[in-house]
Amino acid sequence: MATQGRVYPLENPPSFTFPRPEQKSDTASDDQDQDTSPFLSGQLSASPNPNETYIIQIPKEQILRQPPPEHAHRAKVYARRPMRRRAMRRCCCSIIASLLCLLIAVGAAAGIFYLIVRPKAPSYSLSSVNMTGVDPVLTSASTPLSPNVEATIEANNTNKHLSILYQSGGTVDLYFENTKLCSGDWPKFRQGPKNNTELQVQMSGSGILMTASTRDSLVNDQNDKSVPLVMHAKVPVKIKYGPITTWKITAKVKCNIVVDGITGEMTVLKKDCSAKSNYLW
Repeated sequence: MATQGRVYPLENPPSFTFPRPEQKSDTASDDQDQDTSPFLSGQLSASPNPNETYIIQIPKEQILRQPPPEHAHRAKVYARRPMRRRAMRRCCCSIIASLLCLLIAVGAAAGIFYLIVRPKAPSYSLSSVNMTGVDPVLTSASTPLSPNVEATIEANNTNKHLSILYQSGGTVDLYFENTKLCSGDWPKFRQGPKNNTELQVQMSGSGILMTASTRDSLVNDQNDKSVPLVMHAKVPVKIKYGPITTWKITAKVKCNIVVDGITGEMTVLKKDCSAKSNYLW
């Protein structure tokens, strides 16, 4: 491939002439004059026109160019950048691969642990409830209530090899329809394998107000001797298997019960409790 450039004639071009060849004979001289006269008379002897443009084609491989000195520094800088990027890329890939390996190892260990131990959810039951401080609602819905409840809860650990460590910070709430009557703390204790434990839970409330419709429903259920209540509990627990202890897991307990009244010692007519967690059961 050849590059093209423009060359303009000088204003005062130097004069030059080509030597004429020696004449050997009249015939050869005439032939040579006829061959060379157009070139000499038409191209070289004529003076160049300053308004004309001449194009000279030079092969690309014959063009020599030396870059400026400041370009050498830029070339070194640009050459170092890919090396830095490759190093950063390798570092990021190594970190990601290490994290993936760690997650796979933890997941595999948790899966093996689950298959060997087969953890089961503990079962709960609300055996008795004693409530005071709800009598004023039977006469007026505008009277604030201060209920006090003492409940006996049975916790049964059916696992053969797992211990359940109940941590502090657990809460227990008692509801009638959408109204929370009282709340209390779940006790902290350790429950071994194949163990059944009874818990005494104290709950209290103050300034509880009911709407007129909620109060009417409670009065009607009291007259029918069939009052539905719901107990919700959130308990942080840890599971222990030999020397291995898990992190804190929130166990959620829900008990739907029906009692014969809301004053004094109540008889539990129906009860249905369930427990669940986000990881084990």
